[in-house]
Amino acid sequence: MSDHVSNDSPMDSITWTEAEAALRLSEERFQSGDVDGLISKYDDDVVIRFATLPDIRGRDAARCWLQKRIERQLNYKLKKVLLSVDGDKVVRSWTGSWLDSRTRRSMEGRGIELLQYQGGKLILWDACFHVWEEGKRLESEYFELP
Repeated sequence: MSDHVSNDSPMDSITWTEAEAALRLSEERFQSGDVDGLISKYDDDVVIRFATLPDIRGRDAARCWLQKRIERQLNYKLKKVLLSVDGDKVVRSWTGSWLDSRTRRSMEGRGIELLQYQGGKLILWDACFHVWEEGKRLESEYFELP
């Protein structure tokens, strides 16, 4: 497997407009539960580093994880914001809300993600994601504001 280092060739460069379009498509596909649509741009050897999960390696593993995630996040509402585009790398933030299918609790989350592409396919999705029950942001209790 490659170690996912970009060769920075102009053919792998992504424009801001392309990154914005991909962001909107990602929002739509997550909210509609379209797993096949989500993984359609994933490389066969994609690596996903998501929150505290062990690395998810390969398109089949990505499909399985995304299906389980979508089954758990009912009525998912997602808003992504494009922060940066540099060659084949894209940085986005997002906020989301959903009903947890197991606990029936209303949940919220916020994250940031680095996406790296090669040949038009996603090869790396590296994301931090914070999740809390609606109205209970534990970090705000830990990092008190004056």
